[in-house]
Amino acid sequence: MVDDPSCYDLTHKISPFLDRHMLVAVLDFLKEHAIYEEKDIVKAKIDIVAGTCMIDFALDMYKEIGEDVPDSLVALKETTLEKVQSAQQKALPLLQILENEEDLAKIKTCKSTQEICDEFSDLDSDCMDTLWEYSRLLFDCGNYELAVLLLKHYRSITMSQEADSPATEKQYWAIWGTLASCILNGFWDEAATQVNQLDATLESNSMKMTKTEQVTQKAWLLHWAAFVIFKSEKGSQPAIKLLDLFLSEKNLSVISISCPHLFRYVATCLILHKRLKHMVKDTVAIINYECSETNAAYKDPITKFITALYIDMDFDEAQKQLKKCKQVLEVDYFLKDSWEEFEENARLLIFETYCRIHQCINIHMLASRINMNPEEAELWIVKLIQSAKLDARIDSEKSRILMAKQPPNVYQQVMERTKNLAFRSTMILSNLDKAKGQK
Repeated sequence: MVDDPSCYDLTHKISPFLDRHMLVAVLDFLKEHAIYEEKDIVKAKIDIVAGTCMIDFALDMYKEIGEDVPDSLVALKETTLEKVQSAQQKALPLLQILENEEDLAKIKTCKSTQEICDEFSDLDSDCMDTLWEYSRLLFDCGNYELAVLLLKHYRSITMSQEADSPATEKQYWAIWGTLASCILNGFWDEAATQVNQLDATLESNSMKMTKTEQVTQKAWLLHWAAFVIFKSEKGSQPAIKLLDLFLSEKNLSVISISCPHLFRYVATCLILHKRLKHMVKDTVAIINYECSETNAAYKDPITKFITALYIDMDFDEAQKQLKKCKQVLEVDYFLKDSWEEFEENARLLIFETYCRIHQCINIHMLASRINMNPEEAELWIVKLIQSAKLDARIDSEKSRILMAKQPPNVYQQVMERTKNLAFRSTMILSNLDKAKGQK
């Protein structure tokens, strides 16, 4: 029986953590794949876009569904246009200076905004605030490329003036604006840099946030990081930069507390990226803790697949969940193009795990499971043994694989039992805080 595809859609869970402009792309994906009624998706897009400065976009969508445009939206278009033109006019003197390389170099040597104003008499004392506001409006209008450029100017000028001081609130939000613009432009390398900078800022808590605010903003950051990890080219430098951050113990704790649905993407990272093999055992233990039948903070076929394989060693259940994973990836904005690689890597993990717990494996049995003839399967298995560095040999006469028995390592057993203590401690403290809050 095929499940309703929409039951695996996470849009309703991820949307509270995304900017409106990012949600437009997600809804376009849902529309393209007919996961919901087209008219419902267009109406949702109208609601989202109406909260930005892209009013013309909303007006066009009303025409698309054949409904009358509300008078309030027409009036909003006029006021929005006036606001943007006013901000542009106010920012124009500084914009002209920024286009001149000599003037720009001169500005960067100034130690304060007042010094800049003294150097350039056309500028007002609030010129940097005007630049920040104009950049924000450009982003809201969908001009992400220019927004990135102006926000970089804003940050380089203001932060050079206060190099030894913590970031101001506007400088902090300028980093978020730069990250959002880079994601929407597909500037993945720069986006990865901004994610790491925000993570460092949140870790140092230079903005003096409460613990709740820190965790909330970390949850936002992890959702935005997913764009870089899954939408940039597979194996590219930006994705690699963020994998360790995404799967760090601290961020897994944030996911457990605020957004357990991200365990879908944690599990997917473990399957798609072979370089994470050293993290599989620890991370799967955390996924199992959070996504087990008894706890059930979140579960889907991807988390069930990886726990069936590594925790339960249930290969039949793993195969069953792997078939369902195809439906999950087909309706997931981040994972839609990854099925072939996901399936191949998942099969490798199944047979690699199978080889580790069996001493004698029948090649014909393996061949039937992967739809290969025995000769092809034997070659495939040889490559698998080599890549996994398994201590094994193939007995071609009896068509079987013989695995060497590994003696138990006491030191390793102790390490296995203690290495998740930090994560468990974090979860206990979090649960205690929740319990206090309920009293």
